[in-house]
Amino acid sequence: MTNCKPILYAEDDENDVFFMQRAFRLLSIPNPLIIASDGRQAMAYLNGTPPHENRELPCLLLLDLSMPGQHGLDVLKWLRNEPPQVNLPVIVLTSSNQESDIHRAFLLGANGFIIKPGDPKQLVNIVKTIQDYWLGETRPPVSFVDFAAAANVAVLAGLYNGRKGPP
Repeated sequence: MTNCKPILYAEDDENDVFFMQRAFRLLSIPNPLIIASDGRQAMAYLNGTPPHENRELPCLLLLDLSMPGQHGLDVLKWLRNEPPQVNLPVIVLTSSNQESDIHRAFLLGANGFIIKPGDPKQLVNIVKTIQDYWLGETRPPVSFVDFAAAANVAVLAGLYNGRKGPP
């Protein structure tokens, strides 16, 4: 199963962006890599705020923590309260190795936490792992909005636990 939806990469360091784009090219990842150079841009893209009103929601967010405009953890906290992207898989990709950042990222709903390697070859290996797991057969959960809509359809059809309505 190939998923060619875009991947949003929230990263303010131009060198990190360059090496990520290089890794995507080397691995022939077909997903467009959308760059948000700060936290506010990432939120605007995810929210569909102009000029992103016609954007396609990404299938994955690669999120740096220390960015201007809005810290990555604030972006993550906001994201986990914003349907329909509440279940968007988020991999924190940062240079921070502080236990408090790791702990808080997972508490806020990160799906993974990766410390940026210093070697571009190691980054290619990390991106390959992300490709194999997150862009392969793995399927994210149905968003709450989609789940609620499906539950309403089931209730209307009289199929909710064999009853004519919710329990």
